[in-house]
Amino acid sequence: MSDSLSPLASYSSHLRESHASLVREYFEELLRISGVSEDENARLVSELQSLEASIAKGRAMRIRRVLVLIATLAALVLVFAVAVSLGGFYLLFLLLLIPLGYFLVKRVIPGIRDVNASLTDVSSQRDAKQAEAWAQMDPLNRLHTWDVGARFFQKAYTDVRLDRYMPSGRLLDLQSNFGLDPVFNQGKSILVAVSGDHRGNPFACIRYLQHWMGSKVYYGSIVIEWVENVRERDGRLVGRRRTQTLTASVEKPFPEFANRTQLIFGHEAAPNLSFTRTPSGISGLDDGFIANRRKDFALKKVERKARRDVKTGSGQLTVMANRDFETQFNALDRDHEVEFRLLFSAYAQQEMVKLLNDKSVGYSDDFAFEKYGRINAIEARHMSEIQFHGDPRMFWAFDLAQARKFFNEFHVEYFRSLFFSLAPLLTVPLYKEKRSSESPLGSNPGDEVSYWECEAMANFIGETRFQHPSSITQNIIRATPTPTADGATYVSVNAFGYAGIDQVDIVQLWGGDGNLHDVPVYWVEYVPVAQDTPMTIWPIQSRAIEEAGGVDPQLSQQVNAALNARGLSSDSVVIRNGLAAAIS
Repeated sequence: MSDSLSPLASYSSHLRESHASLVREYFEELLRISGVSEDENARLVSELQSLEASIAKGRAMRIRRVLVLIATLAALVLVFAVAVSLGGFYLLFLLLLIPLGYFLVKRVIPGIRDVNASLTDVSSQRDAKQAEAWAQMDPLNRLHTWDVGARFFQKAYTDVRLDRYMPSGRLLDLQSNFGLDPVFNQGKSILVAVSGDHRGNPFACIRYLQHWMGSKVYYGSIVIEWVENVRERDGRLVGRRRTQTLTASVEKPFPEFANRTQLIFGHEAAPNLSFTRTPSGISGLDDGFIANRRKDFALKKVERKARRDVKTGSGQLTVMANRDFETQFNALDRDHEVEFRLLFSAYAQQEMVKLLNDKSVGYSDDFAFEKYGRINAIEARHMSEIQFHGDPRMFWAFDLAQARKFFNEFHVEYFRSLFFSLAPLLTVPLYKEKRSSESPLGSNPGDEVSYWECEAMANFIGETRFQHPSSITQNIIRATPTPTADGATYVSVNAFGYAGIDQVDIVQLWGGDGNLHDVPVYWVEYVPVAQDTPMTIWPIQSRAIEEAGGVDPQLSQQVNAALNARGLSSDSVVIRNGLAAAIS
């Protein structure tokens, strides 16, 4: 549903329930198509739970009997020791040692053996029942597809159109028409990319692996000994042995890697404006002495900056009438006051403050917001937690009730997470306007695969398939695609990592003995290594079938045809989200 309300009001009033209803109905339709019997599955799962309870009970019993075994053995040792110490060994042995031994041999050990046999039998029954449950659920599990999250997001929120995979035209649009730096992902590797447009304005929600060269401190130590002459009270000199641990350290370059998730949104509004903001730390605070002091301090900081800008002419900041917006949004480095006020009208300020203070519907103030001309970037903590890839294997289960629960909860959170990633933009009326210029993609984003999507595919396959044999670190995977005449894309995958060479530095330290000592510090020198691997990618699903929103009846035929044309077997192919890939 297209909506002109504020994001919080839209989500609360109808989008949340509309989306949840679509997801519930879809799962029940899949269940109907699969023919899986809910009653039969519930019976199997109940039997499984009973068997699991029996196994847990048996393991507890085995623990108790093992404790009895240990206690009995300890008693035997104690009796033997007491008998020896008292000198009445034979009598005490006959009276106590023999009954304990009889109890051990006839009761404890056979009891443990019986419990182990019972556990083995029940575990076999459990495994057989679980295999039966998996087989029963297989028709439903096989119906799950990659695109469900994206499909129902755009059905519920029709202002957004999501791509099945990120085409090169979408990336080119962001770069050529909105100014996304072509070297944006230098030092990065795209792990997941969800792209689309909001009323014609392009965006991409991406998760990437970022690399930079940091440093690490290595330590080494030695223990030194010497004899020190100490004069006693009687005047005699006595040699005393002294020891000291000498610890040295060296700091060396160390490759660092981290995952980040960002929403990149292109829009023509306020093209000369740039600013940054991070979570303020005061949004959502209840009234109170400390909270009010923090808010007053934040406001004074803004006012000082505004006075300094006026006095020095170094900036254009003037304080907004809405003090809550000014302190909580806190974009003090804005460089075009006129466009900032045009963008954040009184209504936009009001809606942004509502979003920042909300504690129950969205995620409150958990996002950073950067604007550079026509490019807007949102990075929120909640975005790092959602699995945007939508891998259908996540939904495979042998328990229908649990499968239904997880399927519904996952997609509800998927919608909430992606919607509230857009929400900071949707508080601004200008950002909800349709694109005024003609999109180079027209109504169809095209099928040519972007190099971001190629990187995502390679990372999905796994860096171990591409990394240099000497690499001991994570790898930054970069892809260079070349379209072929038959609609496929040839990709050169470069995996960049580091080999490790053991090194040692000798650091000299003074010891307590008055001498210099060589302390070895062992460290690893990280040497760049890279390897190129060819890969082929091609679409496996027609757009007409994709837009129909159903399970693709032609999928296997298309895959087989593409494989046969390239002389490949299905064992060498990886399928992901409307694309197939094979490493040459």
